[in-house]
Amino acid sequence: MKTNFVFAPLLLLATCQSSPVASTLPPATEANAFVVGDKLPVDGCGAYLWLDEAGTSSTSTAYMRLPTEATRPLFDKIIQAETAAQPPGTLWMGRKNVVIRYRETGEKATLVCGWNTKQILATVELLDIKAR
Repeated sequence: MKTNFVFAPLLLLATCQSSPVASTLPPATEANAFVVGDKLPVDGCGAYLWLDEAGTSSTSTAYMRLPTEATRPLFDKIIQAETAAQPPGTLWMGRKNVVIRYRETGEKATLVCGWNTKQILATVELLDIKAR
């Protein structure tokens, strides 16, 4: 009788299965984009990503994104490489064609622009970024 008390819970545990937890992360997307350099010193805006998507929008912010703070180093590596390719003391303010893998976060961040203006942009979690 005692062995039934020992084996019954073990048998019950063996038949229990954990149900899979649904992922709450949005799917990753791969897209062509541009890294736009920091034009803040000439009263433009700081550096940001521009999604190279076909379509129409009444506002450019529909295509502009900022990386999350956690994934900002991937973004900064591209800018640093472009800056290093410039003559010494030159600030890179161009556009670099890239391919990015990213996830939309649903969050917003502030892009600082000249004349103390700001734009509120969607943020993305960069998973990968490479030159195209």
